[in-house]
Amino acid sequence: MQSCRACQSELPVASKFCLACGSAVDADATIALAAAAPAVVTRHPLSGGNRPRFAPGEMLAGRYQIIGLLGKGGMGEVYRANDLTLDQPVALKFLPPSVADDPAMLARFHGEVRVARQVSHPNVCRVYDIGVADGLMFLSMEYVDGEDLGCLLRRIGRLPTDKAIEITRKLCAGLAAAHEKGVIHRDLKPANIMLDSEGHVVIMDFGLAGVAEQMVGAEIRAGTPGYMAPEQLAGREVTVRSDIYSLMMQLQEHSLPPSLLTVVKDLDPAVERVIHRCLSPDPSNRPASALAVAAALPGGDPLAAALAAGETPSPLVVAASGSTAGTRPAVALGIAAFIAVCMLAILVLAPMVQYTGIAPLPLPPEVLTHKAREYAAAFGYSHRPADQAGEFSYDHDALLYIERQTPAAARWDAIARARPGAVQFWYRQSPRTLEPVGRIVTEEDPPQNVSGMLHMTLAPDGRLLDFSAVPPQLDDSRTGVTSVDWNPLLSAAGFQAANLTAADPRWIPPVMADARMAWATGMPGAPQTKLRLEAAAWHGKPVYFAVVGPWTRAARVDAFQPSRRIMQLCELLLAIAVLIGAALLSRHNVKRSHGDIQGATRLSAFAGAVFFAIWLLHGTHKPTAWEIGALFHEIALTLLVAASVWVGYVAVEPFVRRHWPQAIVSWTRLLAGGWRDPLVGRDLLIGVAAGCFWTLVSAGSTLIERHLGAMPNLPFLFPLLSTRATLAAALAAFANTLIQLLVAFFVLFVVRALLRKEWLSAAAFILFFTVLTSAGTSTPWVDAAFAVPTGITVYLIITRAGFVAFLAALYVQYFFAFLPLTSDFSSWYAGGTIFALLIVGGLAVFGAHSALAGRSILKDELL
Repeated sequence: MQSCRACQSELPVASKFCLACGSAVDADATIALAAAAPAVVTRHPLSGGNRPRFAPGEMLAGRYQIIGLLGKGGMGEVYRANDLTLDQPVALKFLPPSVADDPAMLARFHGEVRVARQVSHPNVCRVYDIGVADGLMFLSMEYVDGEDLGCLLRRIGRLPTDKAIEITRKLCAGLAAAHEKGVIHRDLKPANIMLDSEGHVVIMDFGLAGVAEQMVGAEIRAGTPGYMAPEQLAGREVTVRSDIYSLMMQLQEHSLPPSLLTVVKDLDPAVERVIHRCLSPDPSNRPASALAVAAALPGGDPLAAALAAGETPSPLVVAASGSTAGTRPAVALGIAAFIAVCMLAILVLAPMVQYTGIAPLPLPPEVLTHKAREYAAAFGYSHRPADQAGEFSYDHDALLYIERQTPAAARWDAIARARPGAVQFWYRQSPRTLEPVGRIVTEEDPPQNVSGMLHMTLAPDGRLLDFSAVPPQLDDSRTGVTSVDWNPLLSAAGFQAANLTAADPRWIPPVMADARMAWATGMPGAPQTKLRLEAAAWHGKPVYFAVVGPWTRAARVDAFQPSRRIMQLCELLLAIAVLIGAALLSRHNVKRSHGDIQGATRLSAFAGAVFFAIWLLHGTHKPTAWEIGALFHEIALTLLVAASVWVGYVAVEPFVRRHWPQAIVSWTRLLAGGWRDPLVGRDLLIGVAAGCFWTLVSAGSTLIERHLGAMPNLPFLFPLLSTRATLAAALAAFANTLIQLLVAFFVLFVVRALLRKEWLSAAAFILFFTVLTSAGTSTPWVDAAFAVPTGITVYLIITRAGFVAFLAALYVQYFFAFLPLTSDFSSWYAGGTIFALLIVGGLAVFGAHSALAGRSILKDELL
């Protein structure tokens, strides 16, 4: 027999709690429910000697009836009580007077308890409330009827391996729930781990844990030295990895032998590896989360467990699932070799299907700008401009004319022979700074309404196609119409007046003119195609010139087109519906705490930074006060883009995490900073390979469709301006692919929500992709034939490989499809091709290196 130290009642030997007063009999159980800090004598003890301050049956705060003392320590006393309001047992932990007497400590304690209350998990002792009784502050917590781990180990010795792993996995789950709320325990030890009468594992004393960002100075060292991580013991920091170190010390106990297998013969080697990683002196070498520890233990799959329970796994659970061992070298090298072969094929095929490859650009923008300045001087505008701008652009009217007037099989030949072609270089100069309303100076922004402004359009070989100049606003001359020398205009356009036939002017110049002239001629190289040359002058000085072909559209005549207006209205309504739907979904996910707020914030910040960087590289910048307004305008747009990405991601990501969590394992790790993670590398490698494959399929289909009337691909032309523009194109490709990623998953969400069944959703998504990519083309059935297999791979990449692979695939395809490529490395724009190959090749090399996870490519025996 033994006796209760509180009320001296006689108890059976095996009893751990007194049935008369409820006090703990076992000393270790008392310690487990007492405060975690070392027992020291305080200046204001709660009670004297061994006598409890509150007697059994006493009422506190009008709702708690004391059953008995559970324990006493330096941080106060712990009582068992009944909460009469909620009719449940609770534990009341009284805090030292120093907390209540210090306003700063009291405010911080309230904040930490407020955070701790949000931790709701079966393996964490719940914190209920803060109260005051008899002038003392106390904490009401969940009452756990059981035995602490330290007492259990002293009583039975070593736990069976499977039982130890089971307990560790439950501890990991509880720790992960706390860490997700930002709460660090900082004093994990066997006395703070309870096993109740039903075998449940509960971590105690989270009510006195801390928020990592708020722990500084001496507070870092608060805890039990024997279980502290080295960085905590040294007073440097306390992080999630510090708790992971303390967690593994529960099994290891103070020292690490050369091999645990020498002590525990039946230990799984995987367990030994996990323990070694968790007890690494360097925090960066330990697992990033408690769930990563659980996943690394034998048989650990928290993701499968969450899905089996019908729950939406948290981002931490998703990040902890999946492989961490890396890809086999043969697989990684095989994918890398496939990418290399595809890149070589793309280098050969892409120029054959791009307009810039069929009709090459002989002169760079610097030369064309110089020619435009020479023409301006020849026309009588020799003054030095205050500002100038220029860029390549497409003449879509000329392309449409070739498509309509040329037989299908001969269209690409017609494009190669066309003079002028469908690519133009526009040039503007102004006596004032060109300050656009938008992000960059364009042909129309700012408007050409300042006297002395010039606008020209040049063919790729430098011939003049279009010219206009704004005459003076005030006319002080007293002379009438003077003779005009039209030869400089005609010579710049590549014509001789003797070979032209005079005609009546028909095209009204956009500026004031007092003399007009027109000529008729045949197009060089194709005399059957008739051209008109229209010109105008003001007081003998040219102000207008245009080479007018049968394709030239009267741009200032905007005929009302009901079908176009209806289409624009439908597009606007669809965009509004998507925005509203995303906002409502986002709000729903935030209210239910389903959204990955941290990941969304990081992604939106990155997207905003990319958007802002595009403007820095390719936007218009002027050393005037206008730049300040442009900067604030760009900041507003950047914040709008970031907010839109945040809303879209919070709306879509929880759905993916619920239905296809494997699709965002590597993505979640990447957002958490694991950019060198083996799984991230593997998915990046898969994505680059898929993007190269899609590019080849697209190029092959275009070559086949060439004889059926398909037009060549039209790459973006602004990357040809400069290195900065090429870098901006690379960032723009990422921005566009990110938007396509979110839209694709949003469409998948809508389809899945409507159709329920996965196979039906997959079929509908592939059908939607096929219609989207083939509708409206000149060869819809051929495009559809290629779109179906591509749509299948898109669906598989989305739902199996996931976000990282899909984003990489879209990026690679977008980069190769919309950047002008050439296989002639002597060409002036070959630098862009080299840049594209370096970017895609670099992504493949980095992905392969990360996927190998340090594995040697060659076997050790060969080395």
